Amino acid sequence: MTWTQVADLRSRLRKRWDRGTYMKAYAAGEAFSAVRLKIDGPGVTDVVERLGDVRAWAERFERDARARGGKACFVIEPRTIKSRSLGANDVPGRLRIDTFTDLCQFLAVTDDVATFDRLRSEASVEVPGLDGWIASHPMDVLEHRTEWAEILLVVRWIAGRDISDFDVRHLDVPGVDTKFVERHRRVLGKLLDEVRPPTSDSGARGVAGRLGFRLRPSYTRIRLLHPVPELPSVLTELEIPTLELARLELSVKTVFIVENRASFLAFPDINDAIVIFGGGFQVSALDPLTWLHDKEIVYWGDIDTHGFAILDRLRQRFPQTRSMLMDVDTLLAHRDHVVVEPSPTTVPLTHLTVAEHTLYRDLVEHRYGQSMRLEQERIRFSFVRAMSSAV
Repeated sequence: MTWTQVADLRSRLRKRWDRGTYMKAYAAGEAFSAVRLKIDGPGVTDVVERLGDVRAWAERFERDARARGGKACFVIEPRTIKSRSLGANDVPGRLRIDTFTDLCQFLAVTDDVATFDRLRSEASVEVPGLDGWIASHPMDVLEHRTEWAEILLVVRWIAGRDISDFDVRHLDVPGVDTKFVERHRRVLGKLLDEVRPPTSDSGARGVAGRLGFRLRPSYTRIRLLHPVPELPSVLTELEIPTLELARLELSVKTVFIVENRASFLAFPDINDAIVIFGGGFQVSALDPLTWLHDKEIVYWGDIDTHGFAILDRLRQRFPQTRSMLMDVDTLLAHRDHVVVEPSPTTVPLTHLTVAEHTLYRDLVEHRYGQSMRLEQERIRFSFVRAMSSAV
């Protein structure tokens, strides 16, 4: 049978509840509007030919209409079916719930409402300015019920001081571990927006910048492919804060940028050159290195759609950038080492050379194979030596 059961109606209302439809109205103090749901049941033919099944279904509806303890938490509005042979017969036609209390009982969420009231009351004492947000986001409050007390303490602690010189792990709230902010960054960000002015850097990335903590420095890792006058001769590799590297202009001619650690470590010796390990970096991380504008930049990435997308973004910032080993000859010479690119991009790229763009389109259109990807560490080292020595 496809006739509606009480469980079907409960499931339908539960979806509305989970979306916050009823709790938002409750939290806002709105008057409850009776809920009415149509019940799909038997028709005339069913009553005539299957009267026993119809009666069993209607009786079950009556039984299920009673909550634990025997109290009805909804009303069944009848629908009359008339037939010549059996006359008029009433069957369940519509379910009606008249009060918010009955709705909660029907969905077994009475305890959730009590919990919300308690959490809201706690917030009104600890951080009074949050009540408007709480009323608009009751389901978010319930989602964080187990750590709500700690969330309020953290919000009050952050809102009550200048944290611009604090690291995000320097939280000093009793009973709250140092990783708490990062675990609950989404809700903390929303709550803090309610009780303090926006942070000065509204576009800051990461949890620290979003909440107003001190930003951790970004680091750049480089290898010296030949001694550099500005650095001790014993150094061949170093990782330093990018802003410090920006102040230490290196007197090199060529800067290679690679995306793979193995390629970074195995790069051959080249006069007047260094290699930067990108490691899937955001190209904007190199923006502080303004002295790169005066260098010859050679980018070597994977031959796949994302490799060309990184090259495109890099060339937007440093137009003099050339690519290395990202051509069709290199790809075809290593077909045995090609793998599948998991999630290719198809975005238009406007800063590639004609040859680069042609290969990019060939990859997008699967000219040489489905979603081909040649990772740079799979290229024979003889190719690397030959290409780098020609730079």
